[in-house]
Amino acid sequence: MARSLLEATHAAWCTGEIERLLSNYVDDCVYWCNAGSLDGSPFIVEGKQPFRAFLQSITAVAESASVIEHFQFEDGVGRAQIEAYIRHRRTGHVLAGTYRQIVTYRGRKIAKSEEYHDAAKMAAFWRLVTSDEKAENSK
Repeated sequence: MARSLLEATHAAWCTGEIERLLSNYVDDCVYWCNAGSLDGSPFIVEGKQPFRAFLQSITAVAESASVIEHFQFEDGVGRAQIEAYIRHRRTGHVLAGTYRQIVTYRGRKIAKSEEYHDAAKMAAFWRLVTSDEKAENSK
């Protein structure tokens, strides 16, 4: 059940179905990412509505895909290795790689999701996107 719920969550993300993705989370969910801020610093979102807004901000500018490569579940916690890519719509820049995800379950839903990305790589990607967008807008 734990793996299939996480797979369904990633499948919804891949197709941009944010409401379907959010249906797999408890209302007071927590999302934490070691590199979720534009400057590469850790980022935390608490609650379904702020999480929805965060996800919408990503899908507005990029398309993404992610799939579980490895999954282990014990004592209500899932640990996964995720293969992912994100493509910025305006610039076409692509960031691809893997990240670790730790998911805490409450009942049949996700209570907390922690993502551990290559923070330097992610920050460099968003700096490149921002730089190229500024250059394009100044033409």
